[in-house]
This record gives sequence, C-alpha cells and structure tokens, in this order.
Amino acid sequence: MTLNKSIEQLENDYWKDIAFPTGLVERCYRYRRIPIGNLTAEQMRTLISQQLGIKFLMPLVLEMLKKDVLMEADLYEGDLLEVVLKIKAPFWEQNPSIKSQVLHLIEANKQLLVQAGVAKLFNQFLEIHA
Repeated sequence: MTLNKSIEQLENDYWKDIAFPTGLVERCYRYRRIPIGNLTAEQMRTLISQQLGIKFLMPLVLEMLKKDVLMEADLYEGDLLEVVLKIKAPFWEQNPSIKSQVLHLIEANKQLLVQAGVAKLFNQFLEIHA
C-alpha cells in the first residue's frame, strides 16, 4: 500500500547523505524517508512548500483540509491550505482532478475563509486556476 512507502521510495529518488546546507534541506531529507502515512501535517506542509512529493501528499492533505479547512500544521491557522494554494501551476495542469477538489473545497468553505482573512490568497488561486 502507498501509505507504507516514503516519498523517496514512491519517486525512486534517493538523496545522498551529505552535509546539508540548511536545516530546511536536512528536514526535507529526513521527511522524504518517512512512510507518507506516518507524516505529520507539519511535515507535509514543509515538503509541499518545497515542491516535494506533492502528488503523493495531496490526497492525504485534502482529507485533512476537508475535516478542517483552516487546519494549523504548525505555524498558524490556515498554513496547510496556504501552502496548497501556493503550489506551482504545472502541478495543477498535470493533476486536474486534484485541482477540482481544491476548487470545490474553497467554494464549500468560502465564507469561513473570508472570515479568517485568507480571501486574497484563495481569490488569487481562483483567478489563475478556475
């Protein structure tokens, strides 16, 4: 089952163990080795923010966001959704069904998102991807 595999296994891309230039790179290296079913929301947020393993993480993240669209991964309320909305355009072009789910999630929670003050971000996403 996919949940038992890590991003490096799923992508068949194994990074070498080196001296890492930053703490962020080191964290990404470690997180890519954890089975995706065991990753925390914060670990997923970090990986997605670095454009790593997105296609494998998005189904899990969408399930989390369906339960709480403003879920706080670790930084602040709505940080998980924010990182999803900042994923680069090529991902959305290659994954229209995931894009459709995100658009539906935004539409279903529009009032809550406006009240939380993240309307600008989701409006930008809608302008580009709707």
